Parts: sequence; C-alpha cells; structure tokens
Amino acid sequence: MNKYLTVNRLEFMVTYQCNSNCKHCQILKEEKSILPKQVDKDLAQEIVRKVSEKYHSESIMTFGGEPLLHPEVVYAIHAAAKQSGIPGRELITNGYWSKDKSEIKLIANNLVKAGANEVSISVDSFHAEHIPIELVRESAKALLEAKIDKIKWNPCWLVSEDHDNEWNRRTKSILKELSDLSIEISSGNYVKPEGNALNWLKEFLPPKTQIPKGKCEDIPYAEPLDSVHGISVEPDGQITVCNELPIGNANDTDIIKIVENYDPYQIPEIKAIVQNGMNGLIDWARQYGVEPDSKGYYSICDMCISLRRRVNERK
Repeated sequence: MNKYLTVNRLEFMVTYQCNSNCKHCQILKEEKSILPKQVDKDLAQEIVRKVSEKYHSESIMTFGGEPLLHPEVVYAIHAAAKQSGIPGRELITNGYWSKDKSEIKLIANNLVKAGANEVSISVDSFHAEHIPIELVRESAKALLEAKIDKIKWNPCWLVSEDHDNEWNRRTKSILKELSDLSIEISSGNYVKPEGNALNWLKEFLPPKTQIPKGKCEDIPYAEPLDSVHGISVEPDGQITVCNELPIGNANDTDIIKIVENYDPYQIPEIKAIVQNGMNGLIDWARQYGVEPDSKGYYSICDMCISLRRRVNERK
C-alpha cells in the first residue's frame, strides 16, 4: 500500500459538457468545447473494479458537467461499483434529463437498477435561468417513485446562505416552491471565484490577497498532498489528486500502478507545496521565470492553479 495515497473515495468527472451555461459555472463554455466528450465506459468500469478490489473503497461519485448527457456511462460506473461492493454510490446532476416524462422515468429507474443509491440535484437561481424547474421536479418525483435510497437538493449560495442578494433570494424561493416533495436540502456549496463567476458575479467575489495564506487541508474537499484518500478520473483518463494535479493517465498506465507509484516528493511542484506551502510553490515557479501576479489571488487554490498553468506554458 502507498503511504501517501489510498483510495477510499473514487470520483468520475464523466464529462465537462453541460445542457446549461450557469453564471457560476467553474468551467468556461469555450473550455468545454475543447475537452474530451466523456470518460470511456470500459475504462471507467475497469478502474472501479481494480481500485475497489485493492483498496475496498467506501464511495464513488459521478458528476460533471451534466453526467446524464451520457447515461450509459453513468449506469456502467454505478453498476460496477455495486458489483464491487462499494456502499456509497452518489450522482450529482442538474436534473435536466429530458423533456419527455416517460424518458425521465426510464432514466430514474435505470439509475436505481444500476446501483446509484444517492442523488444530489443542483437546484438554485443559477440553474433556474436555463433549466425549467418543472422538469427538475419531474426528475425528482421519478427518483422518489423508483425508490432511490437518498435524494437531496444541493443549492449553490452566493457569498453565503445568509447573505442577502437577489440570487440567494431566488434560490430560497425555488426551494420553497419544491418543498411539497419529501426531499431534504443539503448545506450546498458556494460560488467559487473562477470560470463564469469572474465575468458575471465579480461584484460578489472576495477581495484578492497578494499572497494568500493557508494550507491545502484548509480548503473544502481538499486534503494534504502527502495524505490523499481519494482520486478523480477526468474525461481523458487523467487521474488527479487535486484540481489540475494529474499523477498519470489510466489510458496509458494501469490504475493500480498509478496509485502505488504516487510519491509527492518525486513531483517537484507537489513536493514544493507539501514542504513549504504557497511559499514553496512560489520558489518553484520562479525557477521558470514565473512570478506571482501583482493583482493578487482569491485563494491559495487560485494562486496554485495560476502559477502551475503559467509554468506549464513555459515548459
């Protein structure tokens, strides 16, 4: 076993494609068009089987983009996870699967049959600009009728849930409109200062800091890069341990070999972060003539991604 990486959780970014273009989306529309359409179904199943056999993973998640633009891939991943004994099998979706009610019911039944046992539906003012609420309602009702184990609304809040702004007020109104359905509301998440938000929601974003302070583990959904407990599979087969931090490609190398060979001290940029945080990353970037942006950054993640992208452009 690798002392730096074990796979308790396995995530699949099924696709970057989406049937919406929300103002808070982390991925720009032009970026979606140049990325691979979806993860390979057979490769995904192979990864699930091999990883679960070796590491006894506790959960998997399929998300996107909108993963149900490619339902057969989603079914295959959850079926492989169920067969492999992975107990937690979650899907994140915007609930916009079809305009046809019979097709919506078919998808819901197929999800449950395949093995998905938890569905989070992203519903808020941002999605509602592009996605009819009544179709989302139909998807939720179909899941309830199919007897999914757990379903929840997963709103995205602007600044914070308590912040008074038109977007949050609309989100609360939408959730109230859907309150007749027996579905819990999760704590949700918050708009991140990236992607479309930089263009549409800039007035609500936090101020930039010259050199942000903090560690990876201070960020939601992140953890120390020398103590990683989950991996993400990208549509092109890249295996990542954090946002834009690939450690191999499962199309080229066996997934178990990728995981077992992960050593943060053998990857210069990761070593720099592990040993000295953002100051270490700055020193690493300077070796390539890259200096921190004088305008500052929204967070350590913003800074980390920006510096690594600029270095990669010079390599």
